[in-house]
Amino acid sequence: MNLRSYLFPALLALILHSVILSALFYSWFGYAEDEKQLVPRHVKAQIVDIKSQLKAQQQDKQAEARRKEEARRQAERKEEARKKEARKKEALKQAEAKKKEDARKQAEAKRKAENKKKADALKKQEALKQEALKKEAALKKAEALKKDAQKKEALKQEALQKKQQDEARRKAEAQQEAERKSEQQRVERELQEQKRRESELAAAMAAEEREMQALANQQATAGYLEYIASEIESNWSRPPSARNGMKVVLSLHLLPTGEVDNVYVVESSGDSHFDDSAIRAVKRVGRFTELQKMDPILFDRNFRKLSLEYKPSDLRR
Repeated sequence: MNLRSYLFPALLALILHSVILSALFYSWFGYAEDEKQLVPRHVKAQIVDIKSQLKAQQQDKQAEARRKEEARRQAERKEEARKKEARKKEALKQAEAKKKEDARKQAEAKRKAENKKKADALKKQEALKQEALKKEAALKKAEALKKDAQKKEALKQEALQKKQQDEARRKAEAQQEAERKSEQQRVERELQEQKRRESELAAAMAAEEREMQALANQQATAGYLEYIASEIESNWSRPPSARNGMKVVLSLHLLPTGEVDNVYVVESSGDSHFDDSAIRAVKRVGRFTELQKMDPILFDRNFRKLSLEYKPSDLRR
């Protein structure tokens, strides 16, 4: 309230007091002169408390002002709450968009890394194969040169042997036989060495193939686990008691067709409603159809009886 709000009531009170004083003055002095002419009569007087009326009016105005102020504050609070909720929704929307983009980038990086690793493995395998072919060609060439040289030497020795006596011929034949055996032994040793190298190469290639297969199985297992968790979360209804950080470990018994044979809790989250909601989500899925495409050996090894930690994405913060 400011001073202007009191101005009009003060003026009104001053005027009323002036009127009352004038009436009293007339009644005291003017009424005595006319007393003989006036006919006595009963007068019903009523005293009006002007100050009380003004005070009541002032209180009504103050109450009205307080009501308007309270209505204004309540409207401001509602508007602030609406803006806060809008900001919260926008923040959630941006967080979800960022999460999807990060997941896409991670998947793209993973795919590129896998392709590079496969290409490097094929390149390495081809390099080993080419190296083996080069060694084999060099060995054959050396063998051919050596045989050719030996043939020429034999012809030369044969020409010389014609001039020699039978004894010299026998000695030459004995020497030739010894050389033949020595050459044969050398060739056999080289063949054994070649077989050893080929065996080592085959073993290395087999080990690399097993490593690649193990990596492929690991990646396939991770992909199917993500698919199962996604299917469960798509069919999950959040209970009112769910809180951030809750998780439950489920045991799923699956058939090769992807059908859920049994599901139960292995490690509880501590909240029975949350545990039951996870089991209901698995039963709503009923059948994980993508598992029909899985290699039977991989299924029997990792998915026929599966322990799955279920932690919904919106409870991971």
